[in-house]
Parts: sequence; structure tokens; C-alpha cells
Amino acid sequence: MNLGERYLRLGDMLLHRGELNSRKLKRGLKVAHETRRRLGDVLIDLGYASEEVVTRCLAEQYGFVYEDLSQVQPDPAALKRLTPEFALKWCILPLEDGERFKCVIADPLNVELSDTIAAIARKPVSLTLAGKPSLQHAVRVAYGLPIPKVAKGRRRLPQPEAIMQRDRVLLLEAINFELGIDQSLRRAS
Repeated sequence: MNLGERYLRLGDMLLHRGELNSRKLKRGLKVAHETRRRLGDVLIDLGYASEEVVTRCLAEQYGFVYEDLSQVQPDPAALKRLTPEFALKWCILPLEDGERFKCVIADPLNVELSDTIAAIARKPVSLTLAGKPSLQHAVRVAYGLPIPKVAKGRRRLPQPEAIMQRDRVLLLEAINFELGIDQSLRRAS
């Protein structure tokens, strides 16, 4: 979307593209409000929109490039920059470690995470966007982590901790852990 164009909210973008009708949008907005969840997550969970369609809209809305994870091959040097636990917890897939540290993320609104990645890399970052479930799978594959089995025909509902907004304290602890700052020394001072 060009800067001169009118800003469209996610629901309006999906309506405009014919991916969603007004009845489903109304229902999705109601559920999102009642559960205090993001509209995109609710629409995906309700089966009203696909992960890819929602993520492509979010990428356009916030000026990110959509990353097709089937087309990427992470550089081993980039993977070494982040621990597998950190990458999985915050849903980050490091791709390249050149002049810029290129990563795929799932949340275009998490500015603190972007800053954290830049602090860890100690260089400018280049971020692209992919859907969270696909990205979590790609992180597991890239780091050689076990892939949870999901029963066929049953959708795995998000866990409450995955639904809630990340806690700032946890993010700071993760930053300190990645940077090697001893928490016991900080608390004593």
C-alpha cells in the first residue's frame, strides 16, 4: 500500500479483497473483542481466513515483505546468532548474517522484539513476515527441534500463553540472557 493511499484495517482489507464477508467479519470482531485476541488470529481459528491471506494483508498493511517459508534456506551462521529456545519462543527464523541480520518474524507490531534482535545481532536488521504456525514449524526444522504431532482432522487450538501479549519482563530477561548479563548481579544493585 502506498503512503498516499488510505489506511485500511485488516478486516476492511479482507472485505475489499473478497476474502471475507461482512457477517463473518462482524462475528470475528465480536469474538476478538470478547476474548481480547487479535482479529487475524481469531479469523484464522474460526476458519474464516487462511494464515497466508491474513499474513499477506498484515505484511502489506505494515510495510513488510511476505516471506514464503517454502522458498527459504537459513544460513547456519545466522542460526547460531539466536538460541533455538529464543527463536522458538519469540517466533523468529534467522535467515542471513551479512551486512544486515535478516530474520522472519510473525508479529509486525512487536517493536521491542525488533529492537532486541538488533541488539543481539549488533547490526541493522531486515525483517520479513510469515504466519506464526508456519514460522514455528520452520524454526523447529531449521534448528532440528522435535515437531509436535497433531491428530489428523483436529485443529490445534492456541494455548492461552500463545494468545496473550508477551510480557515485557520476560522479553527483558530473554534479552539479558542472550547478551550474557547475569540477573543476580542486577538485582543485588
